[in-house]
Amino acid sequence: MHKFKGITVLAAIVTMAACTSSKSPVSAGVAQANAEFARWQKQGADATAREITKIEYPAARSLMKAGGLDAALGGEAKADAALQGLFVLYEQKSRAFAAELPTLFDKRSGGGGGLGSGGYAGVGGMAASSVTAGIQNAAGEQAWEQAQEDGKTSGSYTNSDGTAKVDWTENSYTTTTTFEGNMPEGLKGKVVTKVKSIACPDAQGKIEVEFESTSDLSGGDGSAQTKVTSKLVKHLDDDANLIDDDMDSDVHVEQTTGSGSHVDVSDALSTTRGEMGAKVNGRSHGTSDEDVQLAKGLATVGRMAAMSALDAAKKAWESGRCVKLDVRSDPAKRTGAKPNTAYTLFAEPRAKSDGAPTRGTVKATLSGEHMLNPRDKKVPADAQFDYQNPEKKDQSATIDFEARSKRGVGKASLQFDTKKGGYRVTPIGNGGCNESYDVCDLDKPVTVHVCKYITLTQTPTSDKGGTYSMHFAGGGGTVDASGTYTLSGPEEKMTATYTTPSACGHAGGRTVCTPARTGTAIWTKVDDCGAGK
Repeated sequence: MHKFKGITVLAAIVTMAACTSSKSPVSAGVAQANAEFARWQKQGADATAREITKIEYPAARSLMKAGGLDAALGGEAKADAALQGLFVLYEQKSRAFAAELPTLFDKRSGGGGGLGSGGYAGVGGMAASSVTAGIQNAAGEQAWEQAQEDGKTSGSYTNSDGTAKVDWTENSYTTTTTFEGNMPEGLKGKVVTKVKSIACPDAQGKIEVEFESTSDLSGGDGSAQTKVTSKLVKHLDDDANLIDDDMDSDVHVEQTTGSGSHVDVSDALSTTRGEMGAKVNGRSHGTSDEDVQLAKGLATVGRMAAMSALDAAKKAWESGRCVKLDVRSDPAKRTGAKPNTAYTLFAEPRAKSDGAPTRGTVKATLSGEHMLNPRDKKVPADAQFDYQNPEKKDQSATIDFEARSKRGVGKASLQFDTKKGGYRVTPIGNGGCNESYDVCDLDKPVTVHVCKYITLTQTPTSDKGGTYSMHFAGGGGTVDASGTYTLSGPEEKMTATYTTPSACGHAGGRTVCTPARTGTAIWTKVDDCGAGK
C-alpha cells in the first residue's frame, strides 16, 4: 500500500483518555469507550458518518492504488473522482435505508431515524454501515418481537428488491443489508452490513451482538476489500440494566487487494480477560505505518458500531418476551368479587428459555382502589403482595407487575372488580336439553326455566360451587333431582360438574329412580348478562 497523509482526525478519535490512579487501564479504556459512544450519540449520525469517512477515505484511496484501481480507472484524478462519486451514492442509499428499515419488518412501526438531512458530501461504506447499525438492529428486534407475538419462533423475511433481510430464531435475530454502486468511470462498489443479536440474556446475564461490514471496490483488473468484524459481550445486573464498566469487545480489520497487499489488525478491550489494545497480525511489504494506523482507527469504529447495535437491542430484553411473569391470587376469583375481599398475590418470574427462576425483584403498581402492600416498591422474587379490592360495588382496579433481573424484564397485569358478575351457562349432553341460561350474580340463588318443562334452582355455597335442584313436569309425569356442582378453570370460561346422587321420576302412580350420575356445563363470562338467551 502507498503512504498517505491525513492522520489528525484519526488521532482525535482513537486517543484514549489518560488513566487515573483509581482505575485500571482496562477499566479506564471501557470508560473512554462509553464516553466516545455517548459523544457519537450526542453529535448525531451525520457528523459521525463524516468523521468516520475522514478515516475511511484515505484508507480506501490507499487500497485502490495498491490494488491497481488507479491505473485501471485512468489515473489518480479519475480514481479520486470515482471514489467521491461512489461515496455520495453510498450516502444516498444509506439515507434511504435509514428511512425504510424501521418500517420494513414491523407493521406497527412509525419509521424514521438514521442519517439526517445534511448535504450530500458523501460517506464511506464502513461509515454507512456504522451509523445504520443501530437502526438495522432495531428493525431486527422489531421483527423478532413481532414473530414471538405471532407464535413464529423462527423464520426469514426479505424485502422486495433483496437489499434487506432479517432472519430470526427463538432467541436471536440477524439483519443483512446490501447496496451497490457502479460509477461511470468504471469503479464498482458493494457494501454488505450484517448485525446479529442474542435477544434474551442467559443465566449469567450475558448478552452479545456481532457486527460485520464488508466493503468491496473493483474496476478493470483491480480490486480491494475492507472487512470489519466486531463482537461485543456485556452483562446485565439484577435490575436488567447493562453494567457500565463491563465489556468484552473484539474487533478484527482486514484490508486486502487483488494484487496481494494486506493489513490485518485486531483490537481487544476485555474486562473479563484483562486485555486491552490493538495488535498487528500481519502486513504486506510496502504497507505504510499510516495504513496500519488507519486500520486501527477502523477497528475503533467497529467497536462503536457494535455498541450502537447493542443499544438498539435493549428493547428485546425489556419487552417482557424474555421472562414469563406468572401472577396468581388467593382467592382466585378476582372479577365480580365481594367488596373488601382480601387477596394474597404471588408473583413468580421465570426465564422463558429454560424455565428457571430469574431471581431479581418484582414491583407492583396499583391503578384504582383499594389497598396494596407493598406498593411501588421492589420486592425480591419470588414476591408476595397483599391486596384488598375496592370497598364499594361496581368498582374496578388493575395491578401491573414488573419483574427485573439479569434475565431481563417480565410484565403482567391482574384485573379486579366488584361489578355484577355474569355467566352464560350452556349444558352439555343433558339428555338433549342444552338450552343456555344466565347466572348474573354468583353470590345469590338463581331459578331458571329451560327447555319448556324444566325448572332449575342453583344455590351457591362458595365461589367454586354449590347445590342445585331440578324439577321436570311434562308428558304426564314429573322428575325430581338434586345434588351439587363445582366450578373449575379460568374465570373467563369455567367448567361446571354437576353430581346427582339420584333422580326419581313419577308417572301413573309409580316412582322410578336412577343411579348416581354426573353432568357438565360450560360457564362463559358475558357482559350482557340477562339480556337474553
